[in-house]
Amino acid sequence: MMFDPILLMIYVPICALVGFLGRNRSVGFAGVFTFSLILSPILVALVLLVSAPSAPKKSA
Repeated sequence: MMFDPILLMIYVPICALVGFLGRNRSVGFAGVFTFSLILSPILVALVLLVSAPSAPKKSA
């Protein structure tokens, strides 16, 4: 099977979009982006839909 750079140019921005949507989660953008690269952006987006955002940190 040949490597298709067009698919990569579509896949990575979709993973970045899912990472942007997960920026308010406990793992943040980088964690969600990495999970979506490894697993699937669709699967990670579904997990983001059912999970709650992390609580804001209170300043002292």
